[in-house]
Amino acid sequence: MDRGFVLPNVGPGPDPLSFWELDASFAVLLLHRDFYCSECRQQIRRVKKRYDEFEARDAEVVSVLPEDRETATEWQKQYHLPFPTLADPDTELGDRFDQPTRFGLLGKLHDVIGRMPAAIVLDLRGDEPVESYAHRGDSRTDRPRIDELLEAVDHAATSSAAEGADSPDSVEIDRVEPTASADPLDDGTPTDDARTDGVVDEGGSDASDADAQADDALSPREAEPKPQRPLRTPEGVDLPEGVELRRGDSDDVVAAMRVLQGALLDIDGSTVRDAAPAGELLLAEEGDWVVGALVLRDGHVEGVAVRRERRGQGIGSALVEAAVLDEGSTVTADFRAGVRGFWKDLGFEVEQEGSRFWGVRTP
Repeated sequence: MDRGFVLPNVGPGPDPLSFWELDASFAVLLLHRDFYCSECRQQIRRVKKRYDEFEARDAEVVSVLPEDRETATEWQKQYHLPFPTLADPDTELGDRFDQPTRFGLLGKLHDVIGRMPAAIVLDLRGDEPVESYAHRGDSRTDRPRIDELLEAVDHAATSSAAEGADSPDSVEIDRVEPTASADPLDDGTPTDDARTDGVVDEGGSDASDADAQADDALSPREAEPKPQRPLRTPEGVDLPEGVELRRGDSDDVVAAMRVLQGALLDIDGSTVRDAAPAGELLLAEEGDWVVGALVLRDGHVEGVAVRRERRGQGIGSALVEAAVLDEGSTVTADFRAGVRGFWKDLGFEVEQEGSRFWGVRTP
């Protein structure tokens, strides 16, 4: 097999690592923008949570950073990835697999403004790796969903490894359209209102009764899908008078972003837009005024914030408790040192990962 590359690996597996040393039928390359890319960090957290589904398909995930070994090691320390993490300071893999860049030569020289994300699925069953799927991002938020990557591996598994092995350039590449469209929110710049809006809150018949008891016995995942079911307020949560919790929809994205960005959280507009139709945008509302917001994606709290004038009233805690109850399984979060107490008080087991902290709460 053509090795294709030999790069330092700071994660599990051989160091250095090349294609022929991957003990798998398929490889899923995640070509990141740089160490500081928040969307890249969200992506690997989601992949890590569902890594067992890749393993079940005999697919190895490879996280590729266009950084030196020291920086890649810090990345691995922060996330404890169960799959290889490669340091690729000369963008060997990015160049080989046409990882897109913007702004011409300037973009190639400065990853933070030019390099876009890419995800590549390789079939390793033949004499040489064959590219069977590629998603090359048009923007920093243009990434495939985890389900799309798994489907791409399934599709590759049904194809013959010999097809196109002699002429890899002729392999048809699946292209999944981005789930988030271009939007002014994508630039991550808070509006004037957002800058002062908020900060993270730290601080019947017998038969009917029987049916209700049966419904209560079902876990949230066994009940109807999130978008179709109302958001339950956990028992014991004491909300301020007039404040109610509900599930947000696409019409609430702008209001939620104002709260989240007003708290200076590092969360992208596309993340909130994708969460809304999935039933994973949770809101605290007083009348028609959104006073708190929480975004949960694949069991991970991407952000929770409350307007400044309503903080310290338990609204943020109520949103987290509602998210845990709604998810019905393990919920995770990562956060800065200043809010460790908030998460510990909510029953999260907290560990330091680099300069940030990681919290886990199990039912």
